[in-house]
This record gives sequence, C-alpha cells and structure tokens, in this order.
Amino acid sequence: MKTLIAFSLLVFGCTTVMSQTIYQNSEYKWKGNQFIQGKFKATAKSATDIVSNYVESEWNSPAPNFMPKMETGINREHWQLKRDISHLPVYTSSLIIDNALYNMSLEESELAIEPDSTYRTGVYWGGVWTRDVSYSILHSLAQLCPEVSMKSLRAKVNSQNRIIQDTGTGGAWPCSTDRTTWVLAAWECYLVTGSQDWLNFIYPVIKNTLEDDRIVAYDPETKLMRGETSWLDWREQEYPTWAEPKDIYSSEAMNTTAVHYRATQILAEICRLQHQPALAAKYDSWANDLKEGMNSRLWNDNMGLYAIYLYGRHNLVQHEQMEILGESFAILWDIASSERQASISQHMVSEPFGTPDFYPNLKDQYPYHNDAMWPFTQGYWLKAQAKAGNEKGVLHAISSIYRLAALTLTNLENMVIYSGCEKGLPINSPRQLWGVAANAAIVPNIYFGISYALDGIHFSPMVPKELKAIRHLSNFKYRDAILDMKVSGYGNIIKSFRLDGVETSPFIPASISGAHSVEIVLANNQLAPMQMVLQENQYQPLTPKSRIDGSQLKWDAVDGVSGYVVLKNGSDWKYLPSTTLSQPLDGDGEYAVIAVGDNKWRSYMSEPLSFYSNVHTYEVEHFATPSANSSAVNISRNENILITIPIEIATDGRYVIDWRYANGNGPVSTENKCATRLLSVDGVVAGISVFPQRGSNEWDNWGWSNASIVSLSKGRHTITLEFNDCVENMNLLVNQALLDQMRIVKL
Repeated sequence: MKTLIAFSLLVFGCTTVMSQTIYQNSEYKWKGNQFIQGKFKATAKSATDIVSNYVESEWNSPAPNFMPKMETGINREHWQLKRDISHLPVYTSSLIIDNALYNMSLEESELAIEPDSTYRTGVYWGGVWTRDVSYSILHSLAQLCPEVSMKSLRAKVNSQNRIIQDTGTGGAWPCSTDRTTWVLAAWECYLVTGSQDWLNFIYPVIKNTLEDDRIVAYDPETKLMRGETSWLDWREQEYPTWAEPKDIYSSEAMNTTAVHYRATQILAEICRLQHQPALAAKYDSWANDLKEGMNSRLWNDNMGLYAIYLYGRHNLVQHEQMEILGESFAILWDIASSERQASISQHMVSEPFGTPDFYPNLKDQYPYHNDAMWPFTQGYWLKAQAKAGNEKGVLHAISSIYRLAALTLTNLENMVIYSGCEKGLPINSPRQLWGVAANAAIVPNIYFGISYALDGIHFSPMVPKELKAIRHLSNFKYRDAILDMKVSGYGNIIKSFRLDGVETSPFIPASISGAHSVEIVLANNQLAPMQMVLQENQYQPLTPKSRIDGSQLKWDAVDGVSGYVVLKNGSDWKYLPSTTLSQPLDGDGEYAVIAVGDNKWRSYMSEPLSFYSNVHTYEVEHFATPSANSSAVNISRNENILITIPIEIATDGRYVIDWRYANGNGPVSTENKCATRLLSVDGVVAGISVFPQRGSNEWDNWGWSNASIVSLSKGRHTITLEFNDCVENMNLLVNQALLDQMRIVKL
C-alpha cells in the first residue's frame, strides 16, 4: 500500500511538472519536459530517451573553420542511454528531463575515459589537459570516478615534480600561470577519498609549484599574480591586439589570481595536516596577500564587480570588463565580502541564452570566448548564484546549461551567446569534458547542495520554486560509505535533515562508513528578492590606434564613441570630445588613449607609447659570449647562464629594465619554450625577465621583453641575468633566446 501511495504521488507530481512553464525568456521556453525555441523542440520521453528536431544553419561566420571532419558517434536527433551507468549515482525525480540530462551526462563522462584510464578532453580533443581536467574534476568527476581523476592528474606532473602548464601564450608558463587549477582538483580528490597516499603525493607537487610561481609570477606591489586569464587563452579574444606575449605575462587577471589564492589556501591546509604549522602560517599569509590585492586593485565600484585584469607596460591599468569565472570564484571562495557577493550576483550581465564569458564583448573578434557562453563556466556561475541566494540567477543558469544539452543531445564546449547555437565558432567539440562535468554537477551540488570539507560532507541545497520536485540520489559513494539521499520541497533553508531517520544537522562526518540514508526537507521558503541583469549583447568600442608625432599624441577616430580619455602613466589625464584626435604631450611619460562608447563602455587602451629623454642601451655581446654566426648572445640552459652588466646611474629614481630579444622556438599561440630568467640588481632578485616565443624559426623577429621596474640610487650597480631551477620552463630541455641589448629607462 505504501509503495502504491508513493507511486501515485510521483505520477501526480510528474504530471504537474510536465505541464507547467518552468522558465521562459525572449528566446526560448522550458515547459515541463520540453525545451522550445521557435520551431525547434527537445522532449524527454523518459529518463533514458530524448528526441530533438534541432537543426543548425549553414556555416556563416568570419571565424576560421577548425571543425574536424570526423565521426562523433552522436545522434543529434535522438539520444538513448546505451551504456551501463548503474555503478554511478542513480538519480530519479518527478521531472523527467532532469533525469534524462543527468543520465546523458553520466554516460558521456564514461565515454570520456580512455583505454589508459585517463580522461579525454573531448571528442575532438585527445589527451589530458591540465586546466580542462582540473576544472572538470572540481565540478563533479572527483566523486563520479576518483581513480580516473587521480590518474589523469598524475599525468600532468613533470619529472621535476611540478604541475605542467600545457597550453598558453608564447610558450606556456609563465605567460600562462593557471596550472594551479590542478591543486583545486587534487584537493577535491583528497576530500572525496581521504587517501593518505594521495595526500602524500600531491603535497610536494603543490609546494614546489607554488614556490616557483611566487618567485616568477607574483607582483609584490599589486599583490596579484601575473599571467594570462585562466582558460581564456586565445589572446586576441581577451586582450588588445597590440598585446604581445610579454604583455600578457605582465597582465594580472582576476580569475588567475583567484585560482592561486585558493591553491595557496589548500597548501596551508595540507601543511596543517602534515604537522607543519610554521609553513601553514606562511602560506596563509601568501593567500591573504592575494585576497587583499584582488579587493584593492581589481574591485570596480562603478560596475559593482571585479574587473577582468590589470594590463599595460610600465603602468598597469584596470580594464572595466566583467568576466564570469573570476566573479564566480570571488563568491564561492569568499574573496568578496558578503555585500560585494550580493553586488556581483546582481550586476553580472546575463543574456537570454546564458551568461557570457565576459561583458561587454568585442566588435572586431569572431565568436569563441568572445560572444560566447561555455557551460563549464556557467556551471561555476550557477554555484555562485546558489551561494548568493539568487533564485532568478540559479534558474537562468540551470536553464542555460540544460537547453543547450537538450537541443543538441550532447554537452558541447561552447555556443554563440546571441544565437544559442554552435555555428559560427572556429571549433566546438561535442562531449567536452568540462561541459559534461558541469551538467553532472547540478544534481549533487545544487539540488542536494553537497560540498566537501576536511570534516565531511556539508549540505546546502538550492532549489528554485519552479523546480520543486521529489528527488532521489542513491548509490552515492563517499569514502567508505554509500549514501541513499532524498530531497523534497524548494528554497534554500533546510527544515529537516535526517540521517538514518534521526534528526541532525545537515552534515555527514568523514568517518562514516557503510550504507546510510539521508532525507532532506526544504522549508519552501521565499528567498529574498534579488535582481538578475538580463539584457542583449553589447560591445566595447574598438581600440584606438595612436602614435607620437613630434610633441603631439595623435590617434585615429573610432566610430560610435562619445569621447576619448588620454592616459598618462596609467592614470586618466584628459577627457576629450569625439571630434578631438590629438593632445600635446606633457613631458616624459607613457601615453595611451581609451575610447568611450555611446553605451559608456570603455575600449582597450591603445598601445602604451613611451616618451622618455633618459634612455641608455647596453650591447649584451660586450658582457657575454656571442653566438658563432651572430653578434647576438645565445642564452640557454647551459650557455650564458649568468650574464653580468655593470652600469652607472646619474640620479636616484625608478628605472625600467628590459631586453631586446628573439625567440624562434615556436609560434605565439602554442608549445612550451618561453625562456625565463631571474633579474638581479647588486645581487638581490629584482624581477623576472621573460622571452616568449615570437614565431617558429623566426630568429630575426626582434622585440622587447617585459619591463622590470626597479629603484636605483646614484652610482655604480651590477645587473645580472641568471638561469636556475625556479625559472625552468615546461619544456625542460629548451629554455633559450637570443639577446641583443639591455635597455634602462628612467621613469
């Protein structure tokens, strides 16, 4: 009789949900077990069966077409569960499409496991990629398959016991420094498994990596981390086109710094577990520095959000653009205060098909990171909105992920934000690992509110009223336990939490073992009203092109602007009307121009132009062994590993030191042969000089390295450029460049 009553309640609930509109905006509707977008419709017929009539238009985009011609094995009209996923957590609810998309994601996670028991990055992307697999493991794969997760992470550790930065600008690390995403995933695997062997393995890897990054990538003045925006690694899509790899190294991104912040917190926790309180205190201090830097240098009161990054050359400037991952992490990891978390939740701009990677977008770039939504970052934004208690934001984020997966019948890597489809992107793999993991995370992390900590599992569900349902998650494995869990109701307040029938706090201790039941009843509470900005796509103005002509700064006109801001030494100096295209220089300094759009968004600044009277150059070949066929000096792992240059300074002041160099070991976009050296003044490390790749075999392509700013007193000093272990790159064999000159400029 009890079974019959329960079945009747489930059928009644299912019938109600199937007929109601759950979410709707100007572009599509989620009605019960269907997503409807104009003439297109996806319908979940059962928990193992979805049909879709979604058909993409023909290719119509300025983007290059990198789509491989290969079979994916995915039927874009009909998905049916074919793989046995019974060993994974089993989910049922009164909302069939919920069940079906969860099951599809679990099946795709299994299909991503390679014969060597590591995770493939996507149908089109073979092998393990550090950031992709790490963000995926942190989403949900640590729980779904911890052994495959840990083996995948082991594959991203090099022979020097450092994390591998496998992709990035100008030869990877240190132009890109988000390899520390590995730390987040490794720690999640430990929290899920409690494996002491795993903890012993990851500890030296994390410590070695963070110690190197502190030397090479930390900026003690701003208390931020240098390096490319995490995961946003197509350069021209996230930076002004004048930005060279050395400029990207010098930039200081919110999301990359946030990852380092959390990684350093984790290292401090591990040190406490390893009974090393002094080291734990040291790393806590490092983490606090980064948090202070983000809040003092990147928070933007005008936006009510964190800016995407600081960028520039001799003077770093905050770019007023919001970016989804950095904003998410600020909420999830309490980088932001509670007031700022509420501000972020309500000011981040979303569009009908999802929350874009960044906003505003770029007029002169095709969709990829620009003009796009990536489900894996949407997944982190979803978690952030749930933590902030923004019911509208949670429902929009779930709908964004579900709509794309339901209509296309796979978890794609990305989509065009203004059309909701994949056509027009240069590349977009189906069954992309982090898209899969983000979808699979919705059930445990949002509906059941599961999060892992050292002491056990904590529960904080967030169920929008429109998604009220009876949900059941069984065969959920945690350490030595198997959990059978139910949640009912809506809201984010737990009315009742029962472990094995006994009322208790919403928590399961790490020491638990065996089979247990959990029953959560939500309070059906009305959440505090919070806004969510939903608006159409907007663009920042094009970047001005400027030049110095005698004693005048001049620039070309930019369409659709209300005026221009002239910067001197990184600060707003003059505001000029749109009809003015020149400004007399005001003595020595670094000058740039920003266009202000009619929509009030600011462009990237033009390439910073130096106008200095006190400049000295030194021919490096006078102080080191030149190459056999050139007057330039070859620096490598075993040649000219220490270069010493004596200098004479006429007056006290701040000076810039950089180097004219060439590196033809690879293209700007890929490979791992960025040359890196320690720069010291009078025997004290004063900075890092990076010599990124400038083009394959382009040894006659010369440019200037990043600028190191040092304070020098009048008199004699010694400048040294040195190779040692802490600046070893990812290649481990080739760490090479040609040097022509050292330049010293008085600011």
